[in-house]
Amino acid sequence: MAALDYNALRAQTLVSSHEEEAVTVNTRALIDKVLARYSGEHTTLRELLQNAADANATTVEIRLQSTVTGQGSAAELSLEDPRDLLKLKIRRMLVKNDGQAFREEDWQRLKRIAEGNPDETKIGAFGVGFYSVFADCEEPFVSSGDQAMAFYWKGNQLFTRRAKLPNFDKWTTFLLESREPTEIPDLKGLCKFLATSLTFVKLSSISLYIDNRCLLTLTKKSSPPMPLIIPSTLDPSTQSKVMRIAGVTTESVQIDAKYMNITQYSPASTNTTTGPTILSFFSRFASQPVVTAPPDKDLLSHSIKTIFLRIANAVVHTSVDRKSAAELERATKKPPPKVTQLSILTMSKPEHDASEKDAHIFENVVPTSAGKVFIGFPTHQTTGIKAHISAHSVIPTVERESIDLNARIVKEWNVELLKIAGILSRIMYHDEMSTIGRQAKGLNSKDIEALYDHAIHVMQQFTFTDSTPSSTVGQYIMSGFWSCSKDNTIELLSTKGVLSSQKIRLSTDISFLEGLPMLPKPLALGAPEFIKTLVDYSILIEVTMADIINQLESKALSGEQITEFLKWAAKQRLSQDMAPEALKTLLDSAVISNAESGLPITLGTIKHTVNKSKLHDDIPLPADTIPFQVTKSMTPKELEAIGWTELGVAEWLNFLCNRRSPPVAVDFSLSAEFAQLVLSILSKNWEKESQPRREYMVNCLKNRTCIPTKQGMRKPGEAYFPTVKLFADLPIIAQLSGIKEKFLLALGVRKTVELKIVFDRLMDENVADITGEKRAKWSHVDLIKYLVGVQDDIPPEDITRLKGTPICKSEVASGGLYKVSSLYEPNEQLRRLKLPILQWPGEWRPASNEAKFLLKLGLQKFPTATDLVGLMGGTDRPLAELALQYFIINYLTNEYNQQSIPMNVSFLPLDSPESKGQLVTPSGCYYNPKAAILGFAVLRKDLHPHAEKFKVQKDPDMNRAVSMLISSPPQTQKNATEQFGYFASRLSEIMPHHVHRLSSAPFVPVFADKSAISTAISHFTGDSKSHPASGKVKHLAPSACYLGSKTSLYADVFDFVDFGLEANPFLWKCGSKNEPTTIEVAYLLVREPARLLDAFGGYQKYLSVLRTLAEQYSTLKKDKQLIAAMRKSPFLLATMDLPVTEVNEKSEHGDDDQTIKEYQLANVSQIVVSDDFVAYNLFKDKVLVAPQEDLLEDFYQALGVVTFSSIISEAYTIGMPVSAVAKAQELQKLILERIRIFLHSQTESIRHDAKWIEKNVRVDMVQRIRLRRSLKLSNGQQIAKVQEVTAAITEYQGIKALYVSPQYQLFDVSQLLVNLVLFKPKLHSSLLLESLLTTDLVTLKARGYNVDRILKARAAEARLAEQARRQRDEERAKAVEAEARADSERSKLETDRNRSSVGDHKKPKEIEGPAMPGGFNTSPPRHSKSSSGGGGSSSSFIQNSPAPVSTFFNKMKGHLGFDSHKPHESLQNMLGQGHGSGSGSGSGGAGGSSTTLTPQETTAAPVDDGKNQSHKPTKPHVLRSNLHNAIAASRAHDSNKVFSPAQTQQVKEQKTYCDSKPGQDIKFLTEMPSGIRIFIDRSVDPSFLRPNITDLNAFSTILVEIGAVFDLPTSTIHIYYDETGPTIAFNLNGSLFFNFRYYRELHAGGGVRRSEALVYWFVTACHELAHNVVKDHSSDHSFYTESFVQMYFEEMMARVARAEGGGGVVGGGQAAVAAGGGGGGAVTRQLVVQPPPPYDG
Repeated sequence: MAALDYNALRAQTLVSSHEEEAVTVNTRALIDKVLARYSGEHTTLRELLQNAADANATTVEIRLQSTVTGQGSAAELSLEDPRDLLKLKIRRMLVKNDGQAFREEDWQRLKRIAEGNPDETKIGAFGVGFYSVFADCEEPFVSSGDQAMAFYWKGNQLFTRRAKLPNFDKWTTFLLESREPTEIPDLKGLCKFLATSLTFVKLSSISLYIDNRCLLTLTKKSSPPMPLIIPSTLDPSTQSKVMRIAGVTTESVQIDAKYMNITQYSPASTNTTTGPTILSFFSRFASQPVVTAPPDKDLLSHSIKTIFLRIANAVVHTSVDRKSAAELERATKKPPPKVTQLSILTMSKPEHDASEKDAHIFENVVPTSAGKVFIGFPTHQTTGIKAHISAHSVIPTVERESIDLNARIVKEWNVELLKIAGILSRIMYHDEMSTIGRQAKGLNSKDIEALYDHAIHVMQQFTFTDSTPSSTVGQYIMSGFWSCSKDNTIELLSTKGVLSSQKIRLSTDISFLEGLPMLPKPLALGAPEFIKTLVDYSILIEVTMADIINQLESKALSGEQITEFLKWAAKQRLSQDMAPEALKTLLDSAVISNAESGLPITLGTIKHTVNKSKLHDDIPLPADTIPFQVTKSMTPKELEAIGWTELGVAEWLNFLCNRRSPPVAVDFSLSAEFAQLVLSILSKNWEKESQPRREYMVNCLKNRTCIPTKQGMRKPGEAYFPTVKLFADLPIIAQLSGIKEKFLLALGVRKTVELKIVFDRLMDENVADITGEKRAKWSHVDLIKYLVGVQDDIPPEDITRLKGTPICKSEVASGGLYKVSSLYEPNEQLRRLKLPILQWPGEWRPASNEAKFLLKLGLQKFPTATDLVGLMGGTDRPLAELALQYFIINYLTNEYNQQSIPMNVSFLPLDSPESKGQLVTPSGCYYNPKAAILGFAVLRKDLHPHAEKFKVQKDPDMNRAVSMLISSPPQTQKNATEQFGYFASRLSEIMPHHVHRLSSAPFVPVFADKSAISTAISHFTGDSKSHPASGKVKHLAPSACYLGSKTSLYADVFDFVDFGLEANPFLWKCGSKNEPTTIEVAYLLVREPARLLDAFGGYQKYLSVLRTLAEQYSTLKKDKQLIAAMRKSPFLLATMDLPVTEVNEKSEHGDDDQTIKEYQLANVSQIVVSDDFVAYNLFKDKVLVAPQEDLLEDFYQALGVVTFSSIISEAYTIGMPVSAVAKAQELQKLILERIRIFLHSQTESIRHDAKWIEKNVRVDMVQRIRLRRSLKLSNGQQIAKVQEVTAAITEYQGIKALYVSPQYQLFDVSQLLVNLVLFKPKLHSSLLLESLLTTDLVTLKARGYNVDRILKARAAEARLAEQARRQRDEERAKAVEAEARADSERSKLETDRNRSSVGDHKKPKEIEGPAMPGGFNTSPPRHSKSSSGGGGSSSSFIQNSPAPVSTFFNKMKGHLGFDSHKPHESLQNMLGQGHGSGSGSGSGGAGGSSTTLTPQETTAAPVDDGKNQSHKPTKPHVLRSNLHNAIAASRAHDSNKVFSPAQTQQVKEQKTYCDSKPGQDIKFLTEMPSGIRIFIDRSVDPSFLRPNITDLNAFSTILVEIGAVFDLPTSTIHIYYDETGPTIAFNLNGSLFFNFRYYRELHAGGGVRRSEALVYWFVTACHELAHNVVKDHSSDHSFYTESFVQMYFEEMMARVARAEGGGGVVGGGQAAVAAGGGGGGAVTRQLVVQPPPPYDG
């Protein structure tokens, strides 16, 4: 459908013949609404002053005329109290100005609203300001020049009338007559307003009068404008280049105010109440000061105040593009000016000082706190700085109180002007600073301090704060102020005068830099916010490293500068304000002059300082050490912060040792005096040095001749202390004062003679001693005694040499010397152990000095553990036992507990007699006897208490125990119980890595014949070697078997074991569980899905398992092997909806699309997820679909199941367009209207909103639409179906076309729309949208989509249903009561009739009625004869007339048209009679019938005395109640299995048969669309369902209809099928089961009418319902069966009649239609019912 051409439509409308009409305006209402925008004070005066300024006036007079005018003016009145002047009432106001007289266009514009002044240089803009006069004046009057204009009202319309004046008047006058006399306005506020109004406008004078008394005269004087040079460092243009300051002029302004004091009068209180009040009491404590009024006599006198200001006027050039200019002109009714003016008012420090401070009238003129934005006159908007800004070209809001920042183009214009204001402010700041700079030129730092206040005043004046009410106004001004600088600098006053900020640094505590300009601290404190802004914008920075480096490089530091620099640098490092790298750079740049040597020193080369307490200040120092005089005033912490460390003694010694050719006087190896000085310094610091540093110093000196001796300078090891006098020629040290002996000993100065000399001289017989005499050779005992005497002086290296030299003899060996360390001290216990003993003459005293010295040299007091182990493991067993006992006895004494025992030597005996003297290592046996269970060796029993001494463990290491268990698993239940119990006692030792090994190791013996889980897992893991053949013991991993009872659901497929309470915890620790895990179930499910489906007994439990897998999928997916198997295995349960069709007719509810769900196991590639319900319904008998549950669908899709929409393709065929534009537009409007409501209530993810639908979707109507859907099956086959639809959506060039047919269905439209607007729509979404489309708005509004209301509506429906049910029950109860009353009356009448016939006729013998309650409560036929065995007679009622009898069988015959006897007999067979064989029949008179009931058919009740007694029949209402209770006892079968064993019991009422109940073993298969569940025998293949769908559906509809007869719920009726068996139906605890096999054989196929099947299964249902009352097949059961048939027969026959009327045929059987003869050939139908086989109760 083509889109409407709205342009053509508009043109057509404009040339139509309809009458043209003007738009009318309610003038009074319009003016009232305009006035509502003016919220400020003095609005009328402001507008009139603006008009005066626009007219170039210089003088304005404001005259307030009181009500007393005419009685003498106020100036003439004698006022007793001057304050009475304030009490006058004002009746009119005259405002006069001497500006240009009104021109004609001005008069015309005055009477037109919203037609402002077109002159862009004028203030007026909107043309509505004049109408503010109507706020207080009803009919204003204006005169100007020689003309006047009067305003007056006619109703709500305003009119004007003009007149010509006789004389020309230079004044333009506005006469405003008040509606009623008003109070005099606040004179104080009015005067302030007038003073402020005089600032920027060109007026020179404003006067205020009351009557003829002048209250105020304001006069403004201005100096000639002076040009101001724009600094080159500033950019006068805005960033967008739309506006630029072309020039600036400044002028000084003086404003004088002469005012009557009464204008400033403020009454102290307006309270007229006499006496004190609460208000007056609390006013004493008010925080505001009370303004006292001047004396009354001064109120009429005048005061004069003067202030001085400075105004800068900037000429601004604008450059606006044509489009923006047009938009601005449309908004303001005037074009944007090419040139405009912007002004700023400030007050410099001299002007501030010259102005009068107490001039309250100028409070709003002087910008002391926050300046205002003036648009001709002050507005509410502040500037954010202490300066007023005036811009006529700023576009205000209508009420002229704020700047318009809303409309885009207006906002852009105003923002540019505000930024220009910021640039002009910056120019003024620069000019002020230049003035200060000129004053500071040539002054020193001290004199510059006099200019600090001036500079602070300027900085405070241009400090930006938040502007109000709009903060963005100040931000735009501030943006222009700071962004106009070309180099991001600003002029500031520094210690060197006014300079650029890039040359100035913030004041700091650095005092060693003299030439750097700094910002004085008073300025930073006086204008902190201004300085903070400079710092934030990085315009002013602190002193930088580069600044300091430049200063340090320019001049060397000297004197105090050195200390100040070093202290400052240390402070920076201590406060973490300077990085180490930065400090290094500074030190590299700093140069100082050495005061002693006069040479420069670069501080970057210094590493060390001198500590005078350690080193002298007059000794040679390294080049990297700073002299002590430089650092003497600094603390060690400061020196450390700089990075300098103390010069250590060792480092100083290293310096001395490594110098090249030092002077002799300072060479310690040549000069004894300098050596004395060096040794004294080292000795003084020796105790303070660490051991490594001591060793370093010793190494430096030990090979140098640094010790002065009597023999000259010697090395330390060659010099001896004076105490050594063994030989006369030894070099003895000279006296060294102040040198510690300990230090000399450390250097190697000897106190003993070297051992080599001793061995060479003392052990040689020819060597003389110090006296020169020869002596005998020494023994080892003599040597030991000598060494003991000098042992304290023997150097360590000599002691080491003694330990390694053989110097002693042994007791057992002859000759030869031994090392002391290889001998033992003399001891009897050691001798028994045959150890080498030291030879020592005499008694051995362990406490002697010789013994102690020998122990120091290594003499052994006892054997080590290693030595004893060698003895224990030897072949000499007695000696080994001695060693064992010695080790045990002396274990603590000899501290063997601190020694390690060799673990690789076999020396421990075993406990087992089979060991036969075998010795093992400590790690080869254990002392826990239970370890033998696993085959480990056990230590000899008597050694168990001492096992820990030999490092024998109680139990084998768990790794070994686990390995032993795995390598030799138990073979019997007993062994397994013992071994597992042993491990259970050590559970705390089993670590996770042990569990990991054990959980997968096959060591658990299983004695069952099968292991399902092991088979399943081995199938996937490929491990089958650990699973032996069935019938033998096999070993499984703990993770493959389970603990507990074998009654679990999984007992048939998993292995369960039980080894007792003590052993089972070990298996649980190893991974055995009480139930299989989800992963294990998944493995088995994938392996054997069919077997598990059968084990679970139906699909419900199988689905439950699948749900469990779905919930645990996040865990399952970690097992890649399992997931791969899942994607291949047919373990997923899916359904296929098989259609069922009724033979010859639809279902009772008119549903012709009923299906049966067939459950099948399939793999991933065979299943789809239904995501398109409509398309799926077309192909549901062709595809297997996943269960329609979100959880399972997500699980199936995660495994790879595709969605149904992915395998189906759709193609629309659109018919020709239909000319129905209005209908399509109506639908489109409806869609747009309701889609918003629909999306508002959606919680699903929304793809497109209603705006998108409105923009991108159009509705067209076509003749027809066809949809072809093609389905591609997994086998490659394609199936296509074409369907007529009423709506379709196609896309062309981004536009969605919604095509609908003329008879479109809103549900089809809804389905298409929800797919457009939602990401994942549900079926209920389409239904909701359809409901919204079909329901009118009033109804939707009434519904309100309120959940509570919906619930209330449902509750109301439930109550109505309950009321209807109760009403039916009451009606039924009333019917039963009525029938009971009728029966009672009928019985009474019959009794009376029988009594009346007693005297006339002889009573025949009656056949006794049945003894059971109820029975057939009818009389026998009136003419009846019976014969038995050839001729006897039986009692019967003899009647004279063959009239019809109202019996039960006659009723049946009447309904069915049966013949006289065969149907009767057949029905009796169906009712369960005729179990006996003695029945007979005879023939009566013409036209009569006879029926003989055998004793088995009618059984009399037992009576007393053996005689029959007459019984009354059961009342019908009682019988009905029993039958209703029997029906109510029926229930649904809630299990998927049915198993009942066969039963046989003897019936007591008669002995002719046994009550036989065949057994049943069936399982659930599926559920029919009618709700009837289908079961099959376990031997039946589930594929039985597909070929029998049609017959099953037909059977289910018959059973549903029969259930409706009894008002039975469908859930209580079930169908089952078996291939053999005698059972037609059975009743299981109230659940009714009907055999489909009998239906298929008797009534399915063709030819059998539906009525026959209905009757057959109706009687069958009666039989089974009777079992709800009587369980067995007895006479009582037969009675109730007949009662059910009798009670519900009429309802059943009505349904049979409907079936007959429809000619319904349900299947095969015996049915015949015979043509009756004669009389018109009426057709009668004969229904022959098959007799049923025996029932099963």
